[in-house]
Amino acid sequence: MRSRHCRQCPAGSCRQRTSWGARQVRVGTSVENADGAINAELSVKQETDMNRPKRSSERGAILLHVAIAMLALIAVNTFVVDYGVMWVGRRQAQNAADAGALAGAVAMAFDPEGWTDRSETGPARLAALQVARSNAIWGEPPDVNIATDVFFTDQPAAQCRDTDGNARCIRVNVYRNQERGNSLPALFGVAVGLTEQGVRATATARVAVADGTDCIKPVAIPDKWRDVNDTTAPTAPAETWTQDDTFETHAQTGNNWFPLANPDAYVAPSETDPGTGFTVAADLGMWLVLSKHTPASVGAGAYTPVQLPGDRGFRDNIKECNGIAVVIGDTLPTEDESTTDIGDSVHKGFKHLIDLDPHAEWDPSTNSVVNSCAQDATP
Repeated sequence: MRSRHCRQCPAGSCRQRTSWGARQVRVGTSVENADGAINAELSVKQETDMNRPKRSSERGAILLHVAIAMLALIAVNTFVVDYGVMWVGRRQAQNAADAGALAGAVAMAFDPEGWTDRSETGPARLAALQVARSNAIWGEPPDVNIATDVFFTDQPAAQCRDTDGNARCIRVNVYRNQERGNSLPALFGVAVGLTEQGVRATATARVAVADGTDCIKPVAIPDKWRDVNDTTAPTAPAETWTQDDTFETHAQTGNNWFPLANPDAYVAPSETDPGTGFTVAADLGMWLVLSKHTPASVGAGAYTPVQLPGDRGFRDNIKECNGIAVVIGDTLPTEDESTTDIGDSVHKGFKHLIDLDPHAEWDPSTNSVVNSCAQDATP
């Protein structure tokens, strides 16, 4: 079509129309002549420029946001989960150390060789080791070395140093950490470079003299005194206390009482001095005959019935533990003997206790109970 136009137009006009036609190619028209080829190339370049993303485009920005959010979520999970694992493990480690130390202290107090045998094979250290290891930390037993982690200590000195040179305290250390090769897991921390974490704990238990009990019996007996004046036959050497003695501070002449020149004396115990009273070292295993106290005199084994806290009866408090603690320094009222048959209650109550363990006997050679149904180390 264009060729026919060129043939029909005057000279020079076809060049003008061809130039106009080339401009039309820029919007998608194709040509066959040399000028058309150049214009087609310009059209392809323009289309390529239109498809190229501009610098102000937001394409791909969401991926960057997601990556940053995931990093933040991993950091939060590391703090919440892995930090929580560490703190739960820390609590479990402390429980294991506490249990081990208490087990060692109980063995020191009640095992026949617990106080004297302080070797690695002794009952106190072995009990502490076994109980500490039996308390798992995140499903695995802690690492406890009996040679270095279970030991007796006299520190702090005010609580742990005893007068006989032996330490009253036992200490237990437990570990679940990197140093011992049993670290805690790190679940999310791996993403930020935290691959493992650890905990450790220590506990110290002390053996001390108790100052109270919740299983006291409601009979009060006189403490031992210094028997200076002995007029009851058979008389004993001066200041020798015997069970037939009475506490004498006055002598009776007719209807009158006069103070003795050398009366019997009683010294109450203190924190550092047992006074004149009973002691474990001197009196463990002593047979003491109980008898009803009379106001006229105070004798060895002469008991006075007392009321314990709570609403249980006198005989029931003999047969079973009261459950309410009574400590040194408490004041207890005496039992109303007008409403209670004290002698019968004492007899039947203690007989009930004996019948609970009928084969138990006292062995004077070892100063201990034998053939008992109770465990050897039961407090």
